[in-house]
Amino acid sequence: MKRFMCSTLLTGVFFSSFSATLQEIEDRLKHLEEQNQQLIEELADLKQQVEIPELRQQQFSGMGYAASKVYFTPAGLSIGGYGEIIYQNFEKSTKKDQTDIYRFIPYIGYKFNDWIILNAEVEFEHGADTSRGGKVKIEFAYMDFLFNDYFNVRLGSYLIPVGLTNLLHEPVFFNSVNRPEVETHIIPTTWNENGILIFSNMENWNYQFGIVNGFYYQGFSDSKWVKGGRQAGGKALAEDFAVVGRIDYTGINGLLFGVSGYTGNSGQGDGFDGRVTLIDGHLKYSYKNVDVSVLYVKGYLSDADKISTAVGKTVGKEVYGYYLNVAYDILPHFSKDTQFSLPVFVRYERYNTQEKVPAGFTENKQYDKTIWTVGLNFKPHPNVVLKADYQFRDNGQFNESDVFELGLGFIF
Repeated sequence: MKRFMCSTLLTGVFFSSFSATLQEIEDRLKHLEEQNQQLIEELADLKQQVEIPELRQQQFSGMGYAASKVYFTPAGLSIGGYGEIIYQNFEKSTKKDQTDIYRFIPYIGYKFNDWIILNAEVEFEHGADTSRGGKVKIEFAYMDFLFNDYFNVRLGSYLIPVGLTNLLHEPVFFNSVNRPEVETHIIPTTWNENGILIFSNMENWNYQFGIVNGFYYQGFSDSKWVKGGRQAGGKALAEDFAVVGRIDYTGINGLLFGVSGYTGNSGQGDGFDGRVTLIDGHLKYSYKNVDVSVLYVKGYLSDADKISTAVGKTVGKEVYGYYLNVAYDILPHFSKDTQFSLPVFVRYERYNTQEKVPAGFTENKQYDKTIWTVGLNFKPHPNVVLKADYQFRDNGQFNESDVFELGLGFIF
């Protein structure tokens, strides 16, 4: 009897210990599975951060696709950019034809977290060979502090939000090989300065309002007005500041409509104001196969007489420019299922950098320009474009040399 009871007791203890051991093993296995799942998730997260994501056509607060890339990455480093390679043939001109690695621009961004973002653009122009006019410069470098859709802060060197092309200067956003001249000679695209900007990122209405260092009049000219006075953030004189503002409406699918303005002195402590004022209205609209872009800009310069004397050129005290660009994608008429596009376009452009000149100075009619540009784009991929156009050029004094152009543009 005693032996039976001992045997029973030992058996009970054994099975009890065995059950406890099985339970421990099951618990440990479950814990290991949970750890393994957590490790898989962390590795997937890390992979997302290390890999450079593919560029999608998404925009943040009115900027281009490549410039917006960092805002749509999960976290950490973002690399993007764009490039342009061109060929120009000058008809009936002593100017020699040329081909050029016009621009190669890397975007480098870093997303510290969901609300602190660094974004920068470094520009290599003309192959960056200084003996052939090449240069390397910072096109913008700023930090964003994103609080919500209605109010955010940008600090650093940023693109001045005036016109269409200064914010949307990537080659997929304009049809011609080169940017519209109204937005290079009147609005001095590409244009960045140092300062602070507050802005929104809403669905229908958006605003931008900022303070930046002003122009420096020493670079002003007769043909390109205030373009040479951009300081671009490098040892920029800051005796005079400027304010800039912009409002855009995007509440209709495919539409961008807005106004922008800039005003600030350019004397930078040299004894006069030299106030530069720019006001523009702009529109972009896409519907099915049609794209339309329209812009009008008016510019004013105070103390134009003193500035003209100082720089030795007649700098306009009033300027203006406008253009209408219409593009139509013809490829869907030949192949409805194609992933390619082939827009043909025409643009009428008119501007005058000497609409009015200061008293005692003579207007030069050759700066009253009229340009018709016709051409086509072929897009084998949404982020790659092959361009060809022909410019019929005239001015108020004589017929200019017409220009035939070819171009390759890409963003990534």
